[in-house]
Amino acid sequence: MTAMPIIAAIDTGGTFTDAVRFDGRSLTRAKVPTTPEDPSRGVAQALAQLGGADLLIHGTTTATNALLEGRLAPIAFITTRGMGDVLAIGRQNRDPRDLYALAPRQRNELVPRSHRLEVGERLGPQGQVELALTAGEIEAARQAVAALKPQAVAVCLLHSYANPAHERALADGLRELGIPVVLSSELAPEFREYERSLVTAANAGLIPLLRTYIAALEQRVAPSRVVIMHSAGGWLPAEIAAREPVKLALSGPAGGIAGVRAVLDAEGYESGLAFDVGGTSTDVSLVTQKTRLRPVTEVAGLPLRTPSLDIHTIGAGGGSLAWLDAAGALQVGPQSAGATPGPACYGRGGTAATLTDALVVLGRLPGSLKLGGSLELKHDLAQRACAELRMDPAGRGREIRATAAAIVRVALAGIERALRRVTVERGVDPRRLPLVPFGGAGSLLACELAELLDMRTILVPRDPGLLCALGMLKTPASRDFARTLLLNGADRRCLSKARRAARELKVRGRKELRACRLQGPFRSAASLDVRYLGQSFELNVPLMADWRRRFDEAHRREFGDAYGARGAEIVNVRVRVWAEHPIRIPAPKLPRAKPRAAMWGGVPVFERDALPPGFSLSGPAIVTELSSCLWLAEGWKLEVKKSGALMLTRQAGPRQRLGSDSGSGLN
Repeated sequence: MTAMPIIAAIDTGGTFTDAVRFDGRSLTRAKVPTTPEDPSRGVAQALAQLGGADLLIHGTTTATNALLEGRLAPIAFITTRGMGDVLAIGRQNRDPRDLYALAPRQRNELVPRSHRLEVGERLGPQGQVELALTAGEIEAARQAVAALKPQAVAVCLLHSYANPAHERALADGLRELGIPVVLSSELAPEFREYERSLVTAANAGLIPLLRTYIAALEQRVAPSRVVIMHSAGGWLPAEIAAREPVKLALSGPAGGIAGVRAVLDAEGYESGLAFDVGGTSTDVSLVTQKTRLRPVTEVAGLPLRTPSLDIHTIGAGGGSLAWLDAAGALQVGPQSAGATPGPACYGRGGTAATLTDALVVLGRLPGSLKLGGSLELKHDLAQRACAELRMDPAGRGREIRATAAAIVRVALAGIERALRRVTVERGVDPRRLPLVPFGGAGSLLACELAELLDMRTILVPRDPGLLCALGMLKTPASRDFARTLLLNGADRRCLSKARRAARELKVRGRKELRACRLQGPFRSAASLDVRYLGQSFELNVPLMADWRRRFDEAHRREFGDAYGARGAEIVNVRVRVWAEHPIRIPAPKLPRAKPRAAMWGGVPVFERDALPPGFSLSGPAIVTELSSCLWLAEGWKLEVKKSGALMLTRQAGPRQRLGSDSGSGLN
């Protein structure tokens, strides 16, 4: 019998790199500072601290940061003659922030006009050739690309989703240049020219960066095999990830959803409202039994046509800087202190106040706590940073604790809006759900957020600051494909055509995974994007014989009405193929003895590893652990469950004053 490989999962965050290792029997944990200048170095340090592994599942922000910061490699973009300005025109919609601006900000075109080339060819929407691509056009394109000296080429021809022949001919003519060539018909064979052009260009611009990063990582962690988490909640072998790096845009947060799902299952909940407060951002998601995927991943305002888990991100994390805008109003984020220098309380040279500094001033992080097991917090530096933040343009400073409380209230307001966006704005009542905080700072804000949303239950997982890494251990290798069909539902053959397309995509998925040394067994699922004739956007339903009935039900559920008499259209077929990856992590061994509390400013402080099952306490209290810290506010009761999770329940009584230091007892 083949021995189970030792698996490590490492998630690179803005401040810390979180790592776990499972050897088939026990779980090992580590948390090290992120190394922004070369994240692979921090990953290698974490893996060495764990003791090495056969397989390394990695969540990376390299692609995300490159898109956010506009650090894409120079590329050439080739399209059909007359379509060269698609990236500049977009959807002709304005950023909501510029709705009334006389001079709206310029759209991010990704590729300058000088590097957008056009070729003489034309395909119709059904793939019919209206103007053939000649050898002369291919040679002219090759010479133009060679003169630009790009690091990669993106090819996106009109209607190539219906017929890839012209794109493949161009690729053959460009191969001799020795640079990567990305074809939209292979990466995203879906209609809507702007989104397809955008994702193809973004992928080409990311390839040189991610190839370099992945190669450096593989060298640092050898002989461990490296695989990378992708945005849709699975992982890709390194060779595919380096070829399709745009699919890594939400690499890290995707693991957290798997971790939350495991916690909800253990406690018998169908759904939960999750939020992950990391060092630079907060990710929120409504986690249901059925995985919610979006066909478009939005990063830096760019609607990238690649599937991702339904995660909403805002720029407010533990390292987010507090600052005053031109009107003197307090803001928190999106600028961040990052890992270097980090919040002022880290003692690494940071001087500006951050959310973490505010929480330190309010007494929610005790003096005995060492972040990641080694980083001691400098409480005096946190107070100095908050004292230097002046709260009005007249220069009159406010009392330090009031400033810290204001910083927390502003951060809470932003996170609350994000949580309402994924629940209330979709017709979901958050009061019926448990709130699941994770990330390094999630548990410090959970009680107040629950009160803002009138929620009565909070479920704090084991190792909340490592949950993204823990979730990665349970995710399978997977491939996601889509293909535009545009089939009228009145056509009696539309279902058979959709099934045939799905079978072809399933075969492709299994073939690609096998080529990357994965043995299976493989499973797959297919679905359809459907809309009523005349509509512009679609709803996704399973590919089944009663697809039309399911679409009507989905439309009624989403919009309150259905139009059974109106014709429907199958727009896209979507397929996911995954390799089974069963891992059973044993439940933690919990202590039996009654825990002893230390005191911090009049508040009891408990170590989580010392809390036995069934133990309960009422707030205010603090619970510390390696990866995170919990602030149990007044009016809340904590109970330790058999699974090791902490169940927090709101007691009857008035709400606490949000963002206050109620119960801290500090002066």
